[in-house]
Amino acid sequence: MLTTEQTDVATVMAVSKNYRVLLVSCNELVTFSLENFFTDSDITVITVFRKADGIKRLKQDKFDAVITDICQDLDEGLSLRREIRELDPNIPILFLTPLFYWSDVRLLDQIVEDPHSYYIPENADRKFMLAKLTQVIGAYQAENSLNLLKAKIARNWFLASLLQQAMLPPWVYFCEKYEFSCLYRPFTRVSGDLFEWLPLDEGRALFIFGDVSGHGTHSALAMTAIQSFLTQVVMLDKERAAQPALMASDINNFFCQHLHNIVYMSTLIAYIDFNENYIRYQNSGYMDFFCVDAETGEMLNINPDRKGSIPLGLVKDAVYTEKDNVEYHFSDSTVFLISSDGLMDLSKDKEGSKSMDMEMCKHLSSILTKDAQKENKSIALPFRCLHSLEQFGYVCPQDDLSMVMIRKPRLSEKEYVFACRVPTDKKAVDEICQKVSAFVTGRYQDENLSVGTELLLEEYLVNIIMHGLNEYEKLNEYIAVELCAYPNELKLILWDHGKEWNGLFMSRERAEKSMDQLNECMSTSGRGIPIISKIASQISRQRYCGLNETIFVIPRQGEKDGIDEVK
Repeated sequence: MLTTEQTDVATVMAVSKNYRVLLVSCNELVTFSLENFFTDSDITVITVFRKADGIKRLKQDKFDAVITDICQDLDEGLSLRREIRELDPNIPILFLTPLFYWSDVRLLDQIVEDPHSYYIPENADRKFMLAKLTQVIGAYQAENSLNLLKAKIARNWFLASLLQQAMLPPWVYFCEKYEFSCLYRPFTRVSGDLFEWLPLDEGRALFIFGDVSGHGTHSALAMTAIQSFLTQVVMLDKERAAQPALMASDINNFFCQHLHNIVYMSTLIAYIDFNENYIRYQNSGYMDFFCVDAETGEMLNINPDRKGSIPLGLVKDAVYTEKDNVEYHFSDSTVFLISSDGLMDLSKDKEGSKSMDMEMCKHLSSILTKDAQKENKSIALPFRCLHSLEQFGYVCPQDDLSMVMIRKPRLSEKEYVFACRVPTDKKAVDEICQKVSAFVTGRYQDENLSVGTELLLEEYLVNIIMHGLNEYEKLNEYIAVELCAYPNELKLILWDHGKEWNGLFMSRERAEKSMDQLNECMSTSGRGIPIISKIASQISRQRYCGLNETIFVIPRQGEKDGIDEVK
């Protein structure tokens, strides 16, 4: 008995036997013969006498094959084929050939250089004609059916990836006590990497990182089941979530009860109290934290005894105890980086023989973390790490890859940094722009600067939402905003997953001319980019593994730098 999947394939692969053939010929004997050849068959012949009429009919109707002799002129026949291929790259084209006229075999080579073109002698009998047409049309319909099946599978994969992304935590999060950002890159359309964030209260959270064995559909489904289970456990007992060993036992029991002998999962379960600067975690076969002091760039070894336990789901009665927990009191400048082992599986070649060097990766992480702290760019840290590794030649993934950055905002930043994430809708943009304006006013008591900053931010965010993201990409998407208030200028940093733009902005001189022209025309559209380019004294843009980082520098001298003029 066929499975549902096999039935779908069989249905898609079934080909029609009611064939429609377009005959393009100016030879009355040829048309008369072929029309009579196919009488009482499954083939319906539609005849036209000119190339232009043939192209017109192909645009209007659906055919399974084209037969042509075009008055025995091969050049004319090849010209017809070129026009047909613009309409349908695969439809079979059969050339009727008086072979005894053609002593140059290169003419036949010109016919068959197209994989879906064939030749038939004009004097071929009815049986041969029917057999040849049935063969080539059957292959054509089967190819079309396969393409439809591939498109259906691709569509299902796409929808599955959207569903999985919707179940993931947001890629970026800010609050007063902590912030994090996440890069999530499946090896195929869906991933078996687990990243779950479960806030317990304002300053405490549970972070769970997992790598389900294998990759693809089965591991993604297992990961989804685990996410649902974890949410239920934490909702029922938040204090249990503060005990990683108990959580590991719960997950192991779930695996062994529902997924035993199907998959297992290496896991790191971390309870972090940002009020007390305390972390407690259980590592069950997962990559350990890369911990960096962002002020000095020093790598911190928070698990010197290499504590850990076996992956979850391998042993039914496995015991996970507190003695395997890692406990550590961290400083305000500690940055936690964690990645799935897909990072170590990155390779310089497709075979995976030139894989990542762990020590080099740690050294790179420390350099980038220190630099990100200094420049207020920590949100992009996972993306910058992977981008740098790709620049070193590690461009061939062998597995799913995820990387997460977690840190506390520095106390010194609270007075001069405003950070938030913006959902991709205009109402949210209005609310955030008002908050930014209030922050600038409170910091500087400068109305011109406040209005100019609000205007620039609104124009840029709306541009991203309207033109940088498609409708699917807007689902569950956020744009990260960080505003740094320095004595003489503002630095506005935005991170988004919109499309890559090159040459988007213009010089301030060109922006002024553009604004003058728009004012003369009394045009209300097209002002966004000139306004942005006129307000900001400097604009820089980088792209790291699908994440755009755009930095605007806005000087305080509003009257001299164009803010007044665009108010």
